[in-house]
Amino acid sequence: MKTIFTFLALFFLATLLLQADVYVKGILHVDGGYRLGHIVPEINAVNEWWFDRDKVAFISTGWQLEIMNTDWRFTLDKEKKRILVINLTNATFVDVSLQKNQVSYLDPSYIEVLSDLRFNGTVERLKEKETYLEKTCDTYRVNEWMMEVDLRFYERERTILATPDVPFNWQLFDELFHWIRSFFNPQPDYLSELKKIDGFIMKSDEAFMPRGGRLKWDFKILEISHKEAPENIYDIPVNFKKQEEFSPQDLLCLRTIVYPWPIY
Repeated sequence: MKTIFTFLALFFLATLLLQADVYVKGILHVDGGYRLGHIVPEINAVNEWWFDRDKVAFISTGWQLEIMNTDWRFTLDKEKKRILVINLTNATFVDVSLQKNQVSYLDPSYIEVLSDLRFNGTVERLKEKETYLEKTCDTYRVNEWMMEVDLRFYERERTILATPDVPFNWQLFDELFHWIRSFFNPQPDYLSELKKIDGFIMKSDEAFMPRGGRLKWDFKILEISHKEAPENIYDIPVNFKKQEEFSPQDLLCLRTIVYPWPIY
């Protein structure tokens, strides 16, 4: 009889975990200091995720930069075929249909500016494996850069630990980031290279190389747990105002989310 009760208890617990959403939390840390005529504060930007079966909400908060001091939430909802881009600081949102061309959410005058930008990069899967948060991770070396016409002016080196051994659909977040990147003309070879990264990024050590310098920072996941998701986390916050288009400042922030630029 005791064995039966134990089995039922474990079965009930497993059922609850399967029904619960998955919460993930990570920290991107950048040391403060004097850079290009600015005193830049220490940054501890918090990245959080809520994963459901067919949707993910990604929240990025705690940026303290002149070009990026806004808190954001992005929700990809596969069932509703939409992405919500929510400015938590200004209490505004853009409701993006995945069935529409994304440039329809831009002012036409800014489309030409974006057309001059191109992102590119390479990915190398290394032989070494590392254990992080009790998960075996593959190691990748990633080099990324930005081109504006013929000028190469953004370069970033990354050493990434990634694993598919996570209790959520990590491909949902890849799809969301692919949508953000697509505003900045990622080159086909670069997108093909990114597919080499098999899994969710658990940890990364990064170096940004502005002219005449080298700035290092790191990112790491701190928590992965099953939790009941907050009310309305995948939907539009109450009393937020709808925007029909992204402003140039919005796009600058979107670029900083996917390509951190912790100088100013």
